[in-house]
Amino acid sequence: MTATPLTQRPLDFLYFSFFLTHVPASLLIDFQALYPPSYVPSLLLNLQRWYVGFSGDPLIGGMAQGKGNDELVWFSTFVWLELLFQFPVFLLGMKGLWKGSKSIYPLLLAYSASTATTTLPCVFFILKSAYQISSAQQAMLLSSYIPFFLVPFGMALDMACRLYSIVTSAESVAVKEKTS
Repeated sequence: MTATPLTQRPLDFLYFSFFLTHVPASLLIDFQALYPPSYVPSLLLNLQRWYVGFSGDPLIGGMAQGKGNDELVWFSTFVWLELLFQFPVFLLGMKGLWKGSKSIYPLLLAYSASTATTTLPCVFFILKSAYQISSAQQAMLLSSYIPFFLVPFGMALDMACRLYSIVTSAESVAVKEKTS
């Protein structure tokens, strides 16, 4: 049986695109705080400096200033989680979604629940940081962070519904086989 093309599965296409755009953002910006400074090319350092200067992002900026070991230890932990768990799921998720494989659903449910849970505190931290950044910067940051909460939150609900449907269908078949 041939899978329905990804372009004909709007939610899967959204999730695939989400993962695809998240890969360079993670590698180029998010993970910089975890790399040994001597290994970060000046081009990436300049990209991060430009981003922080433009956006005023208190999380990425704080990590760049070395605050990840004290007041931003929670955010540093989330970045490690992104590297060790979420990033591999981007790649596995894209492959599974591309193929139309239902076996990827449990992993996507775990990923999306984890990501929504770790992104929500970031959104609230940005809201709390209003005194440090302009209202234009705050609006820009919220417009970039909120989708990274909403898409995984929606994915978690969607994957839970898909898995529930699979399980209830299997249970119904099992009951029918038992009574036959």
